[in-house]
Amino acid sequence: MTSDADIVVLSLIAEQPRHGYDLDRVIEQRGYRQWTSLAFSSVYYVLKRLAERGLVEADDGSTRRRTVFRVTDAGRRELREGAVERVLTPTPPAAGVLPALGAYPRLDDPDLVTALAHRAEALQEALNQLRSRREQVDEEHALAILDYEILRQEADLTWTRTLLRKAGSDED
Repeated sequence: MTSDADIVVLSLIAEQPRHGYDLDRVIEQRGYRQWTSLAFSSVYYVLKRLAERGLVEADDGSTRRRTVFRVTDAGRRELREGAVERVLTPTPPAAGVLPALGAYPRLDDPDLVTALAHRAEALQEALNQLRSRREQVDEEHALAILDYEILRQEADLTWTRTLLRKAGSDED
């Protein structure tokens, strides 16, 4: 099975042959770390795993210092299949805040209200960063990803603020 990290790395190499440092730079520049767990060191792990599976291979542009990878035909098939599967399959939100709500007996619990207020601040900061990053990107697919993430964060912020309003009311 192809992981989200595999899809990201394969798609970036499918755009053009790249080495690990270039992949890391593009992942950071496009804000992919907002929604995937691709740390700098894991990029090289993913590249190694993809190479072992025959999905990428060293390109003619490689040097002694840097191995440039290109996607193989098998890699293109895997990328296409993995991408189609993800587009067709809606996924539930990741764990985190949803299961945590069950730890509080009431929405007006002072600890929950404090945590939600901090969450709203953090979401607003994340939105500001995403909007700033969006102004620096011009690749169409990267813009689509950032737009999706901005809308998702806006929805999360709206939901968080709604909970805060409910917690401040006398309604049950």
